[in-house]
Amino acid sequence: MTGLSDSPSRKELLEFISKSSSYGNLGAFIGAGFSKAVLNDPFQDIALSWGELLEKVAETLAVDYGAIWKEGVGYPEIASQICVSYSEAKGKTYEASLQRLKQEIAKLTSWYPDKDQRAKYSKHLMGLGASWIITTNYDLVIESLLTGASVPLGPNDSFSAPNGVIPVYHLHGIRTNPDEIIIAQEDYVGLFRPAEYRQLRLALLIKESTVVVLGYGLGDVNVLTALDWSRNVFGSSTENYPNEVVQIIRAETPKDDPYRDRNGILVVETPDVEVFFDEYRRTRRRRERREKKRNDLLSELANRLDATSESMLDKFIDDVKFREGVLDALSKHATPLVAGFVSFLNAAIDKTWERSKPDGAFQGYADNLSMILDILMSFNVGSMPPALFETAGYALHRVGYYVGDELGKSFEAKRIWDRRKSKIDESMVEELRAFAEQHRYYYLERLCKDAVA
Repeated sequence: MTGLSDSPSRKELLEFISKSSSYGNLGAFIGAGFSKAVLNDPFQDIALSWGELLEKVAETLAVDYGAIWKEGVGYPEIASQICVSYSEAKGKTYEASLQRLKQEIAKLTSWYPDKDQRAKYSKHLMGLGASWIITTNYDLVIESLLTGASVPLGPNDSFSAPNGVIPVYHLHGIRTNPDEIIIAQEDYVGLFRPAEYRQLRLALLIKESTVVVLGYGLGDVNVLTALDWSRNVFGSSTENYPNEVVQIIRAETPKDDPYRDRNGILVVETPDVEVFFDEYRRTRRRRERREKKRNDLLSELANRLDATSESMLDKFIDDVKFREGVLDALSKHATPLVAGFVSFLNAAIDKTWERSKPDGAFQGYADNLSMILDILMSFNVGSMPPALFETAGYALHRVGYYVGDELGKSFEAKRIWDRRKSKIDESMVEELRAFAEQHRYYYLERLCKDAVA
């Protein structure tokens, strides 16, 4: 579940992204290329790339963009050079020039999708099923598409949002607050301070999520640093959740299967971002149908457990195949089932004791023991819900008095115990032994010693 193979098929990758959405840890990293895909058409270019935006700003500030040295230079340094040129030409301080540049950036990114663009791309973005979005864009295109379902966050905000609302974290600032915009070289310096919130948060999000990258080339140094931290600085913890970084890129002749780049990122090629979204939506719908069917079955089982009917109790006690099916469902879907099952189990245990009340009715003890052993063998110690462990452990202690071959004991229970005791996982026996010692459950402690003898 934690990740994909080195060379997964396209189908496997789409299914993995959908699984991450269902798990609740799917995130999207969205760059300027997405805004351009939404807003631009063959007749006009509304959204601009970072380089185009700087060129437009230079033109607005009457700075000769062509005279600025760009060979081997990053965009933040180019932005700083624009500020230097503007401050020299206007006799302003560098700080005032930088503030003016940011104000112009805010004006130039006033991009809003129209109703047709919203209709087309809203379904794509909503259908992705992301729990969070990080963007390097200053614009509000994403929020326009996620109307009523998202909240914009600036770089100085905490990465949190109300339940059911997608946080859209603008890593480099948001146009509605020009002072927070990160554009020039010196703006980036603060991002690499020790324990800087944004850098730590971004690294942890990548570490703990499946991240789909849209319209972004992964060339930003703080993003690459966060990717490195997620794999090295925070790389030692055990992962029990879906985790990958998947980049969607446009290609005129896209390759059919995904591949990994030199950084280990899975790359998926598509002729157009809409094509990818259509592919994914078909996969997502199939999974949602399967999940609905499964959830309906789990709800039905949960309702039957809650009802605690006599026929259901008898079937669980006496029908081994039925009991195995219930326990298999419980072991795979403990969270929605365990509360109701613990109550049901207590009723089933009580019923076996009722069966044992008549003189010579020793079979009830054997039924009780078989049921408890099946439960203990359906889980490992690490995955067994605590309340279920306590219920089963105490029940084993209680029936332990009657497990034996002396007069007044259940010979059948003894045969069952002797046949199955060696099959109990060693770590489970140790946990039961510790539980018995703490609570002074003598009969349980005796069974544990016998199990490892």
